[in-house]
Amino acid sequence: MASSSDTRILIVGGGIGGLTLAAICRRIDIPCIILERSEKLAPAGAGISLAPNALRVLDQLGLYDEITREGQRLNKMIVHYNDKKWGTLDFTMVEARFGYPVYSIERYHFHRILYNAAGGEETVRWNSKVEDVIDNPKDDRVIVKVAGGKQYTADIVVGADGIRSVTRRILAQNAGLEGINSIKFTGRVHMSGFSKPMPNLGPEHLGVGNWLFYDDAILTSWPCKDNCQWFIGVKRVPLGEKEPDHSVWEGATPSMVNEIYGEKFHPYGRNKKVGDIVDNTERVIASNVFEEKDFPSMISGRVALLGDAAHSMTSFFGQGACQAIEDATELANAFSDHYSSPSASSLERALSKYATDRGQRGKKLVSFSSIYAGIHVARLPYGLGPMARKILYAWLPMWCWMWAVTWLYGYQPTVKNLSTRGGEKVKGSIQVQTCEVEAQM
Repeated sequence: MASSSDTRILIVGGGIGGLTLAAICRRIDIPCIILERSEKLAPAGAGISLAPNALRVLDQLGLYDEITREGQRLNKMIVHYNDKKWGTLDFTMVEARFGYPVYSIERYHFHRILYNAAGGEETVRWNSKVEDVIDNPKDDRVIVKVAGGKQYTADIVVGADGIRSVTRRILAQNAGLEGINSIKFTGRVHMSGFSKPMPNLGPEHLGVGNWLFYDDAILTSWPCKDNCQWFIGVKRVPLGEKEPDHSVWEGATPSMVNEIYGEKFHPYGRNKKVGDIVDNTERVIASNVFEEKDFPSMISGRVALLGDAAHSMTSFFGQGACQAIEDATELANAFSDHYSSPSASSLERALSKYATDRGQRGKKLVSFSSIYAGIHVARLPYGLGPMARKILYAWLPMWCWMWAVTWLYGYQPTVKNLSTRGGEKVKGSIQVQTCEVEAQM
């Protein structure tokens, strides 16, 4: 007979969104369990960027100081076309306007920070592959079955299991729909990696990143702690090639990256070559880039979706993780509203509001990210891509950038029923009020 385990919130997926939600639930005393299919917490991925719209709630959770220790504040980005410098963008203006800067951090380090905040092994059930989600309105609880015969029951189930969400697929199948994710391949492949500290770089390079546009490719390198470099290259798939059915490539190696980028210019390479950085890399990842196309509802009965499970987007503006954190914050607030006066109708109202608010913002972000990607890779209708890219990166002043992202960085959700910790930045609160007003005008 299958064993069972009860909780209020059952989270499928122990990625950034799932762990953030669990960390918040833990702080506001809502019991939760995370089901994660991986066997353990292990180094994976390359880097991640955290912007003001995510940092404020992380600060409220008491995690900001650790992020500043493990991460690197972005001070400026230098823009190049081939080996010619186009200009420099001053990112210190971000903190002055929005209360928090942009930080780059190794994904594994950030994952570990969230894992500890979520309660570690007390909360996460490793090696738990979800096979079915049963949400029968006649039953008091939602049932989740995992491989091996174990089952869990909960008031609410949250699918935080990424771009190829099993939760989302099961919901579609149970509704008699085609059980696939509504995502499309963008025709681009990202090749990324995280280097060891670059021995030829000094204190003057800390916090300085590079956007590099080449005739046939692009590459971004984000500055990380101790002058480590997190790089992301973008390669277009040749026309006519079969559309992939998977996200991450297996067996990616530095030599694969160097075949495309190795001889291209990079100011931080010992020999001014990208290959100098790639050869100093701890691990590399290659992944096909997908984005949302259909935007189904983020809720179904007592099941909710967050992050890439609900609204996958291109990573060009570095908002995937930030949006998962926003989702987690707003969903936790919905739980808090429901449990303050629990009933079937209060749950329906709370989840419906979450789905409406987050669905609208998710659609806006996906659209914004797609347009920005077109400018970044210089591929827009009527051949306008190269000119639009030069205007954006070489000529547009930084205050225009700040105005353009006010709607994005100025929206900084926080947990309603969690008191402000002593270290949370007062300046951030003042700036957010100003930015929210401006964003609505």
